[in-house]
Amino acid sequence: MPSIRLVVPAEVAATLRDLRLVDTAGERLVFRARVADDGNSAVLAAREDDLDELLGYVAAEANHETDRRRQKRLDQAFRAIKDVVDQPS
Repeated sequence: MPSIRLVVPAEVAATLRDLRLVDTAGERLVFRARVADDGNSAVLAAREDDLDELLGYVAAEANHETDRRRQKRLDQAFRAIKDVVDQPS
């Protein structure tokens, strides 16, 4: 299965690194991200099913978050991943 390159703003990458409800595979995916050439974003390379799993963790955490600012950051991360996952292959 081919990898998908997901480019996210640095703020989204920071939010993903701060996930609390994620398994070991999801943590590996997030912490493997590389800084993009522009220096203001990060590149995640993953299979579509791995991104789907990460999306589930982000959604679960956003749904249970009580801090509005953090919830907003989680929602932004969710949209960034969802936009890529939903693109036709």
